[in-house]
Amino acid sequence: GHTFAITIAAMTWSAAAAAAAALGGYLATLNTKAENVWIWNQFETQVWIGANDRATEGTWVWDNGTTSDNISAGAKWPDGTVKWNTGEPSNGGSGEDCALIRDSSGVWDDVYCNNNSVKKNGIFEFDL
Repeated sequence: GHTFAITIAAMTWSAAAAAAAALGGYLATLNTKAENVWIWNQFETQVWIGANDRATEGTWVWDNGTTSDNISAGAKWPDGTVKWNTGEPSNGGSGEDCALIRDSSGVWDDVYCNNNSVKKNGIFEFDL
């Protein structure tokens, strides 16, 4: 019941979230490992997902406002595999508040939301 799209250009997380909202969507909410794997397999590049802790450090939520999925530090998929790369989310000293799929293993990394040197394509999700 959802449609996904990738941005044409790389941009900051905040710009990608704003672009998704302007089109009536949001950055992807990954509720299952299958969705996570599918996203990587479709686009095969680091991509922004909707996980963020911008409002409260350490309290991860999705861009669409849902909090039902376990996405905090140490979170695992039902098969026991980790969602976050080793040592992540780390907050990188301060301000790494937005998540991306890091590599083909499907693990996530937290990075800066508005740093122009950290531009990635965003994965938009639209409810049907």
